[in-house]
Amino acid sequence: MVPVGKKLLLVDDNQEIKSIYATMFKGEGFDVTSASDGQEAWELIQQGYIPEVVVTGILMPRMTGFDLIRKMQADSKIASVPVAIVSHRGRQEDKVEARQLNVDDFIVQGTTPLVEIVRRVKLLIGIHPIYTIQLVRGEHDTEALVELLDKQQQTLIGSERHRSFFLELEPVAEKGDFKVNLISK
Repeated sequence: MVPVGKKLLLVDDNQEIKSIYATMFKGEGFDVTSASDGQEAWELIQQGYIPEVVVTGILMPRMTGFDLIRKMQADSKIASVPVAIVSHRGRQEDKVEARQLNVDDFIVQGTTPLVEIVRRVKLLIGIHPIYTIQLVRGEHDTEALVELLDKQQQTLIGSERHRSFFLELEPVAEKGDFKVNLISK
């Protein structure tokens, strides 16, 4: 769950997608404000709304997501606000433009599960969930993994045969990388 008050600006002209994402992010504790295109989002910002993260589409009437990002980057009050583009197209030229604009994340809609979209947006604002997985004692692979991690992390808990072991996985900023800890309880 996100601490209360993390303001997310959701920008998309597709009402159905916007509704699904708004519901999803609100369920994770975000304070969601929606805009139907880049122009409406820019007007909200000009009126003093400063989000902590922006999730935007690309193609929209009046102002595209790329144009919104350019305007944000030119304004020192909001230039550092992290931005994630969520695009149904996933075109290479869009990814290149996003990279040139230093967009924080480019997510291909439809191929990325909703839970992964939330995880990646949370990472943009410094929220790193920790996943805990219980290891089943007595299994050969489990014992080998406990022994390996015990040696690598120098925890010396592997000899505690009467205890339960857990893996703590904490995603790091790089996609697909995790910090792994062996713990016992």
